Amino acid sequence: MNELANVADRLPLVTQIHPTSRSSTTEDLEDAIRDLTRHFTYLAHITATRDRQAHRYPGRYTAQLREGTTALARAATPTGRALAALGEAVTATGHLHHLTHSPTGPGHAEDLQHTIEVLGVHVTQARAHLFAAARQLRADAHRLLTAQAPAAPSALTTLPVPAASSSHRRHGR
Repeated sequence: MNELANVADRLPLVTQIHPTSRSSTTEDLEDAIRDLTRHFTYLAHITATRDRQAHRYPGRYTAQLREGTTALARAATPTGRALAALGEAVTATGHLHHLTHSPTGPGHAEDLQHTIEVLGVHVTQARAHLFAAARQLRADAHRLLTAQAPAAPSALTTLPVPAASSSHRRHGR
């Protein structure tokens, strides 16, 4: 979950996207896509692996594993949307590349500005999807951990602990 938020944090901000910083933007996008693809593959892999485990060892496949698998699988949707938005951002950087290396003419500056804005929108969408996935995973993890944690005994229901038997004390002799 933190890895998805880290990918989002490394994406360029809208204010950092302009024609002169294009190479750092494309490199940031390349790095984010590589990292995000690895995380997306992990989500698919763990879901498939746990599905096989459930079929092979149904007695060992606990409700906790089932819930955890479902939580990870749910994260695939916003993660995939982030990856799609980054794909659109790459398309925009390609158009930006074309514009910056073409002769200027009527409407060139407006096209350039529009492409930068489109690129910013897609990067912002990707960031939002990644933060949504990270929030969802954190909430699911908290819910699962809370459900499995035993309730703390209250002071009124605490039972006295029996004294240790003397046979355990002789063990060291």
